[in-house]
Amino acid sequence: MNTKQNENRVANIYLLLTAFSILTAVFYIFSSGISGNDFWWHTKAGEWMVNNRSLPGIDPFSWYAQEKNLVWASHEWLAQILIHLVHRAGGSPGIFIFSLSAAWLMILLIIARNRISINRNLVFGTIFLSASIPLFAGFFCGRPQTFSYFLIFATLHCLYDLKNNENSKIVLLTPFFAILWANLHAGSSSLSYILCFTFFFSGLADFSWGRLKAEKHTPRQARIYLITGMLTIAGLTVNPYGLEMVLHPYVNINDHFLQMMINEWNPPDAKIIIQVLFFFFPMFLAAIALMLSEKPIKLIDLLLFVLFSYMFFRSRRFSILLMLAASFFVFDYPPEKQPEQFSQNRKPLPLFPGIVFTCILLLTINLLNITKTLKTFQRGELVSVALDSEFIDFIKTRAPKRLFNDFNYGETLIYRDIKTFADARADLFSPHNLRDMLSLLKLTQTDGSQREKSLDPQKLIEKYDFDAFLLRTGWSLANYLRSRPDEYRILKETEETVYFERVTETSSDKPAGRGKLNSLSQQTSL
Repeated sequence: MNTKQNENRVANIYLLLTAFSILTAVFYIFSSGISGNDFWWHTKAGEWMVNNRSLPGIDPFSWYAQEKNLVWASHEWLAQILIHLVHRAGGSPGIFIFSLSAAWLMILLIIARNRISINRNLVFGTIFLSASIPLFAGFFCGRPQTFSYFLIFATLHCLYDLKNNENSKIVLLTPFFAILWANLHAGSSSLSYILCFTFFFSGLADFSWGRLKAEKHTPRQARIYLITGMLTIAGLTVNPYGLEMVLHPYVNINDHFLQMMINEWNPPDAKIIIQVLFFFFPMFLAAIALMLSEKPIKLIDLLLFVLFSYMFFRSRRFSILLMLAASFFVFDYPPEKQPEQFSQNRKPLPLFPGIVFTCILLLTINLLNITKTLKTFQRGELVSVALDSEFIDFIKTRAPKRLFNDFNYGETLIYRDIKTFADARADLFSPHNLRDMLSLLKLTQTDGSQREKSLDPQKLIEKYDFDAFLLRTGWSLANYLRSRPDEYRILKETEETVYFERVTETSSDKPAGRGKLNSLSQQTSL
């Protein structure tokens, strides 16, 4: 075996061990359970569509929406059906395996696509992939966004393939990806044509400016990018709601109240160390790779970095998209560093004990991960829930007709067939009752159109005629209701959650119980 073959063999071994280590680390984080944030109402929506063999019209999950005849356009209908089918077939373990497998598959796709570039500087490649582990573990869960990540990756792969090979045929798949996008997760589907036109404009001229370099497209490349971009726009209209889904991403992004209210839509905060490590570090590494590289920076790479960085600074939910986009160029810029050199007559036998030890160690960790996952399943925490089932069952026995609910509890209420006032489908409620809901929870006026900053909670309660309240104990509304025991009675309370009923002439004088329940952790959206 010659020196070059030895070098390639060692590089491939290191790359495989790196991949195995990254997969193991992601599994370790998953073994504590995945976030059920939004999952439960997504699977319930899919169940409703399967059972009714139609898409929803008037929203079936909110008593307020039904009262006001609010039409709900489910822009994730196909993903919701698929999620429901997975959950129906495998329950929580099925969703867990689906989510973990999706994260693993994306890691392997990134490594496979960049195998040669990562081998040139395995240290940087390992650091970047390791920094992305929290993103893989945090964002790949039972939500429609998971499908978007693969569609973004596939679209970028096709567009880069045409950039590198003007005879590429796979770029013609891009409009078909757009059709899937519009039905699986229309919320980010505008990226399908934005990316096409970004590639088109990046190659309209040849120029160099410092280390920045643009290469002009061939006539065929320019033509295909332009046509593909137009076809992707047409493809986005191929959905049950037509043109509405093409415009949907811009409706949400221009709703400033909506973006302020939902945590994952908020911009990242560099003052919080966990966000620096979780969100900023992959972006920081990509920026360092571009700035310190001695190689010319391709214009398309810089444009993609700027585009997705802008999205990231608008909302931290886009940090995963920035990482996925950066994976198409970030490994190309660090200086090349070959692994240990071997002479022609020397075989890499000294590496063998270390490789065996590392493999045994990783296998042992994965066995522990499996054990930990089984324990998480036995505790019923494989997919997190917002409310304990005992609490939900209690509410069902009380059967309130006009329940005021904390926004974050909406997903569990929907899943357990309790109708909500407002819930995580915030775009449905934002033009109607969402501001009143937040105002009442905080006892502070959040409607910018109101000149009066003071809030009369009783006035809002009368406006909607609530007969029960389900909210977190820390909200100002909870303290207000406690202060009026003759009008609002606590029937159930935990350390985190409290349930009040409004006292009326027909109310039972006997409380139904105030037992303490085990508090559950939850990743909130509000």
